[in-house]
Amino acid sequence: MGVHGLTTYLRENQRSVSTRLNLPSSSSDPVAIVVDGWSFIYDLYRNSGLPWVYGGEYHEFYDLVAVVVNAWIKVGLKVYFVFDGPTPELKFPTVVSRLGQSHVHPSLLFFRTSTASRGTGRFLNETRIIPPLAYTACIIALQNLQNSTGVVELHFADEEGDPYAVELAGRVGGYVVGNDSDFVVLNSDGYLGYIPLEEMMWYAPSTLEVPAHEEDSGFQEVRRSKSKKRPAVDTNIVGRGVIPPDGESPTLSLTIYKPELLAAHLKIPVTLLPLLGALVGNDFTLQPEMNRRNVQSMFFDRQLSLSQRITRVALTIQTILSPNTQKRRNPKHQVGSVMDLIDRAVNALLSRLNATLGSGEIESIVEKIVEATLQYAIPKYDADNESALDLESPRVCALHPRDSCPAMPLFSRRLEAQALGNADEGNDAIPHLLKAREQYLEAYRNGHLAPKILDILSSGTFWPRLFLENPDSETVSRSIGRPLREWTYSVLDNAVGLEEDLGDPERSEDEKHETEPDEDDNEDLDELIDVVESDSDAESDDLLAPLKGELHRLHQSNEYLKGADAPSSRLHKRPVVTEYLRRGTRVAQEGVEVTSLGTLISHISLPPCPESIPLVLLSFEEKFTVFLRALDSDVPPVRSLPKNQIVPVLSVRWVVHTLHLRWNETQSKEREKERWTRREAACFLAVFVPSLPSAFDSEELPAAVSDRSVQLTAQVLQSFESIEHFLQSLLLTNAFAPSAHLFSGRTFHKLLTEHKAPNVENLSPYLMSAVTSGLEHAFAEDRSQRVKKTKGAQKNVVVPKTSSVRGGGIFDLLANVAG
Repeated sequence: MGVHGLTTYLRENQRSVSTRLNLPSSSSDPVAIVVDGWSFIYDLYRNSGLPWVYGGEYHEFYDLVAVVVNAWIKVGLKVYFVFDGPTPELKFPTVVSRLGQSHVHPSLLFFRTSTASRGTGRFLNETRIIPPLAYTACIIALQNLQNSTGVVELHFADEEGDPYAVELAGRVGGYVVGNDSDFVVLNSDGYLGYIPLEEMMWYAPSTLEVPAHEEDSGFQEVRRSKSKKRPAVDTNIVGRGVIPPDGESPTLSLTIYKPELLAAHLKIPVTLLPLLGALVGNDFTLQPEMNRRNVQSMFFDRQLSLSQRITRVALTIQTILSPNTQKRRNPKHQVGSVMDLIDRAVNALLSRLNATLGSGEIESIVEKIVEATLQYAIPKYDADNESALDLESPRVCALHPRDSCPAMPLFSRRLEAQALGNADEGNDAIPHLLKAREQYLEAYRNGHLAPKILDILSSGTFWPRLFLENPDSETVSRSIGRPLREWTYSVLDNAVGLEEDLGDPERSEDEKHETEPDEDDNEDLDELIDVVESDSDAESDDLLAPLKGELHRLHQSNEYLKGADAPSSRLHKRPVVTEYLRRGTRVAQEGVEVTSLGTLISHISLPPCPESIPLVLLSFEEKFTVFLRALDSDVPPVRSLPKNQIVPVLSVRWVVHTLHLRWNETQSKEREKERWTRREAACFLAVFVPSLPSAFDSEELPAAVSDRSVQLTAQVLQSFESIEHFLQSLLLTNAFAPSAHLFSGRTFHKLLTEHKAPNVENLSPYLMSAVTSGLEHAFAEDRSQRVKKTKGAQKNVVVPKTSSVRGGGIFDLLANVAG
């Protein structure tokens, strides 16, 4: 993540580009850190040792989040968490590539490997996939800490989370903690530096004596040794990484990488670090799969390591900015603007290929570098008009004024259409649309509206969480999740509006050219800026200012041209959401036309909603009825359930109902095998009943990993996530107690594969009644009974034994359950 090779470069030059912070410090004031939320989740789950293959151990992960944050608070840290907002479109190729490498390929490898081999610790570690509900469990834990401690805050970014985190760190005078080298390229006033999670060191109490790097003389004593010796090990270190060691009051040592130290080491202005990152390569420079030529492959020889590429780019920028180089040039050809600098840097790096590239290709490369550089742009903070104390007050945005917050337009599309006279409602609709917008904004800022939902509003896309599933079957994201997501899309369109054309993946080239600005519009990029380091004041200039201004002008031009369409031609087009799903062994996009909410409600035998009032503003009872009818679960046993059991029950009901409908379509044997049995549904619900899984000792051997158990888990977790998103779109999240953090995939697999798993009668009658009511004929016949019928009096089944997992044997697979 971040700039390619920069993490390695920082470690190789750690003494020159970093300092250390030892905690607890002598100051009584807490030290502010801004934690990159997704870096925290990935790093913590990876180092926790919790198994992932069963679908996630969310209760243990929930507890571990609290342990880590409380340890940070104990050494004197005030913790701000920042989570990414909607994914920028420029980053789509990178996201697709990562999904293929980190989710689709490991899943394919798992199902193509023998049961014995894929059960080994090494295999599971190398094919690790982040469990799909880890984000939800983490948010629940952090919200509880926020309410109980007073020194934990949650923030959800308007767009990409990295610039938001650095800007927030600048406001509070703190550091950013994560595992992304972009944090040493980004910069803002008051920002103190970047702390890698994986370089945290925990020491035994009263033994922390680590010299600060700034006190180093720069010289090291060199001694010749007659024999090779192993490097000395600091015995005082009791833990490395994010997880604190067991014991009393350990101390913490943090490595801090500072943008100004990196820039000084590379001998370039600190304001040009974003350009260096774009030239070396970052998350925004990856080309789509159909584009065979990678920009960085044209810049560098294959023999150069990633660290050498960074040095090469820094030297190129130095040469262009060198006063001696400037003096030798004709005044007309001196560097006069940032665009001029980028153009010369690109041409210098392409010098070995200039003869084979046309002017159009070079211009395209320059444009991509400009776009990648602009992703690091952070607006200037006006301290006279705002204060960091405002972070504590409820606002539309913690960092930006209301009228310039990037999130505001995402929730204003229908409101703007109404104001422009492009909507069917009368003026009575405007107050209701304003109220709906405020409630959605508040829900997002409080963590009750997932950032994935903002992707729908921002770019007309949706990215379901992919997990371990059978690659030879239709992905559960489509079969289980899409019918529910269609409701989510319609509810959002009804309340705030969706863009009609953003989700269309087949937009024609003619339409693209129509929205391109004229060349005359780019003349303002030639605005002169002195980028030569003539004095120290040059460091404080915002060298990206003309690029940011041009980007805004381009966006305004595009919006104007899109708005020039005749209203009549736009009103008859339904919005389209592009979903990125697994298709076979790759990630592909599929367009889904958004059905009007009125049409969907007519299918569930309810009267139409008032046209001027969005559904989300209706009463709880009205919204809850729509929710239950959409899931074909509006039955008395479900309505009478406790609040913390409604989502688990509805999750398994939806899977049973959907798979039964699929089987009814074809009556094929394959789809008949997909259907759930009553016992399997009982096993899932038993995980959420504390008294039943308690019979399993946590020290017991791991559960067997059967193909069917894996597929059942993938189906129900997809259902769980889709139902949560549906609830969030209806603004019903607060009405139900959270339950995602209670699920244990390991317990579910044990219940599925062991004889002592609960039978249907072991669960409370009201719970099984809620699951089966209206679905009595949707369950498949219990497979264990089917085996008994076919085998007659045969009772003892010989089950082969498999290899061990992480030093212990795994449970024998039951052929009749795995079937």
